[in-house]
Amino acid sequence: MVLSLDCLPEELLQHVLHYCEPFSTAALEQTARRFHGVTNEQTLWRYYCLTEFKYWAPGHELPKRLTAPISNTDWKRLYVTKYTSYRATTRLLNNILCSQAGRIEQIQTITELGYDAKDALSHNISVGSEAEDHLARRYYAKAVLSCLHRSFAIREWEKLRRGEVVSLSRALGAFDLFIPESGFGSLEEIVIKLDNVTSLFIEQHPHFQQLTCREKARAIAAFLRANNFNGIEPGRSYHRLEHNFLGVSLNDPVHNSLPLVSATIYCHVAQKLGLDARPCGFPFHVHVIVMPATGYDVDDHAVEAGMRGGPIYMDPFRSDKETPVTDLQRQLNFLGASAVEQSKFLGKSEVSEIVLRCSKNILNSIQRGSDFDDVHSASIDLVSAKYAAVWSSMLLSDPARSDELRHSLPSLMELLAMEFPSDVNLVEHFITPIFGGMAEHDNILESLHIMRAVDGIPREVKKRSAQDGSVKYRIGQVFRHRRYAYRAIITGWDLECGAGEQWMRRMGVDNLRDGRHQSFYHVLYVTVLDIITNRLWS
Repeated sequence: MVLSLDCLPEELLQHVLHYCEPFSTAALEQTARRFHGVTNEQTLWRYYCLTEFKYWAPGHELPKRLTAPISNTDWKRLYVTKYTSYRATTRLLNNILCSQAGRIEQIQTITELGYDAKDALSHNISVGSEAEDHLARRYYAKAVLSCLHRSFAIREWEKLRRGEVVSLSRALGAFDLFIPESGFGSLEEIVIKLDNVTSLFIEQHPHFQQLTCREKARAIAAFLRANNFNGIEPGRSYHRLEHNFLGVSLNDPVHNSLPLVSATIYCHVAQKLGLDARPCGFPFHVHVIVMPATGYDVDDHAVEAGMRGGPIYMDPFRSDKETPVTDLQRQLNFLGASAVEQSKFLGKSEVSEIVLRCSKNILNSIQRGSDFDDVHSASIDLVSAKYAAVWSSMLLSDPARSDELRHSLPSLMELLAMEFPSDVNLVEHFITPIFGGMAEHDNILESLHIMRAVDGIPREVKKRSAQDGSVKYRIGQVFRHRRYAYRAIITGWDLECGAGEQWMRRMGVDNLRDGRHQSFYHVLYVTVLDIITNRLWS
């Protein structure tokens, strides 16, 4: 006797459906009325939602749905909404792979889907090598995902520019979304990481709330130092680029960071624990200013109603002890600061001021590391880091100081054109309005129009010729540079030197054996004489 699904009890059938694809469940519903109830069970579709999709936009309010009664949510409809975005993202990515024309528009459409595009992009990034186009698929999925992450960061800074309340940890964490090396894909992930540090503190200090404000401030500093939040370990260069990024520091086992980042971590933990802790933008070194509660001083002694005692200053980068205000005042006197300036330097810094300070620190690290060894040993992509710094500077600089905006604009437009053409829409939406009423406004729009027009032109197919046989090395080969010893991958080549005359004179190309009449390769533009290959790398 052959049993059919119709013979199974509904409880058992529902259990079986947990092992089926959602499409199979939907198809089963169409076969008989008997299956209508079991295939529309809310627990089943909630299971599909949670197992099929990892990334959820805040607008879906998933945490709230999970704690509410299951009947409050139409989980099947929610699944259909998520899957529709998944399918749209996959279709658009396939279009990007199929044609070199119109990619900017396709990428823009994907980024407009927000978090709901992340599942499809992540799945395409991890596609197996059995796929015919796996290299291109992984590359463009990563490129689009990076663009999506940058859009999250830019929107956070735009909120700050408009005067909305943005936490210091989110505003500073936005820099990490520009650099894939940070490992973070959302600001929520960074905040969760910081909250985990806070939870560990609470676990180790069960009687924390019984301490005075001063004792609490010291306890937090001591805890952070005991857990390797000690600034920069001995022997490392202070100005290494990665020390500027909050997320990178959190993921680093020894948490190397500049004082600004150390202060941000301290402030997040302290604020979560009820302290009024803010960064203090002291010259050359960021401290933390901790204010007592209204009606008390830092030792929890009562003061005049409506008033509060003076603050204390902490330096979590250097010590777990408070910094006497007299020491800070002495340094300011040495610098020649006026009374008004001293009041500002010893007060709380705005979040936007700290972001701009971080931006300047990043550019300073890039400049200081411009010698060859430091730049190429950096674990952070220099171009992405500079791009983040320029974006934050453009969005958060004082609009009244138009000279600063004009100074940063060429760098942004150059990076956009050369490295990040997918961000055309972001520049149009967030940067162009800043220049309203200035001559640069129309110039930006014209540049963006040209970029879109060029992107829409079908690329000419370059067929190989018999002359190409003289090219010794091929695209995809990994090599070591003969003089500078760096390793790189060949991404293109010219039969003869195709660089400008000025570049060839500066580089002494004509003094080489065979001069300009030899093949040159695109990585950094190098001559065939400088390439050393290894079959194990290819």
